[in-house]
Amino acid sequence: MQTQLSSERSLWLFSHRADFWLACGGASVGLLAAIFLILLRGDRELDAIDFVLSEFHLGATYDAILRRRLWHHRQFDVLLIPLVILVLTYAFSLGGQTILLTSIAMYAAVWHRGRQSLGVASFYQRGMGGPMSRTHEVLFRGAIYLPMLASVLAYTQLAPGEYEGEPYVALSVGAEITWTVGLGAVLWVIAYFAWTLQQSRADRVRFTPGKTEIRIHLGEWWVVPAHGVAFGSGYVLGASNASFLLVLAVRHEVQYLYFTYAMARRPGNFPELTKRPMASQQLSLIR
Repeated sequence: MQTQLSSERSLWLFSHRADFWLACGGASVGLLAAIFLILLRGDRELDAIDFVLSEFHLGATYDAILRRRLWHHRQFDVLLIPLVILVLTYAFSLGGQTILLTSIAMYAAVWHRGRQSLGVASFYQRGMGGPMSRTHEVLFRGAIYLPMLASVLAYTQLAPGEYEGEPYVALSVGAEITWTVGLGAVLWVIAYFAWTLQQSRADRVRFTPGKTEIRIHLGEWWVVPAHGVAFGSGYVLGASNASFLLVLAVRHEVQYLYFTYAMARRPGNFPELTKRPMASQQLSLIR
C-alpha cells in the first residue's frame, strides 16, 4: 500500500489538490482578482504586478540556466536566440520600425504563452508514458494550438489598429474565416474531451476494481480548458480593453513561477523526464 501511494504521488508535482489549485485553479483565482482590481482601481496596479512577476519569471529562467550550465549543450537556445532577439530589437528601434517591433512582440507573446501551456500539459502526459495513440496526440495538440490561432485572429479582427495602445500589423483574413476558425477550435476541444472521456470509461471497464489503470493524467485535462479559456477571454476581451491582456499575462506568470518552483523542489520524479536535466525542461517551456 505504501508503494502504491508513493507511486501515485510521483505522478504529481506536489499532490492532486495542490497541483490543481496552484497550476490551474490558483491562476484562475488570480485572473478573477485581477479583473476586480481593474474594475475598482484601473490597470496601473495590475501593470505593476505583471512587471514584478515578469522579473521573477526571468530570474527563474536564468537560475535554471546557471545551475545546470545549459549553455554547454543548448548553445542555440541559450546563446544564439537571445542574441538574435537583442540585435533585431535594437535594429528595429534605431531604424524607426516600431510598428514591426510591436507586431513581433504581439505574435511572439501568443506563441510564448501557448507553448508554456503545452509544456505544462506535456509534463503530465509524459508522466503517464506519453500519448495513448496518434489520435490522442493529434487531438491534444489541436486543443492547444487552435485556440491560440483563433484568439489571435479574433483579436486582429476586433482590434486591427492597436495592440496595447501601439499600432501593429494585423492579420486580416476576414470575419468569415475568423469565426470559422473560432468555431473549429471550440469543436476540436470538445472532440478532445469527448475522446479522452470515452477512453477513460473504457479503461474503467477493462480493469478490475482496485486495479484501475489511468492513462490520461488529470493534470493534462486541467491545463487544456484553462488554456482555452485564458486565450479566449484574454485576447477577445482584450480587443475592447487592453487591461484584459494584462490579466492573461499575470495568469501566465503565476502558472510559470509555480511550475518552475515545483520542478526545482522535486527533481527526477518521472523516469521519462530524467533523461534530460530538469532545468532543461523548464527552459523548454519558454519556447
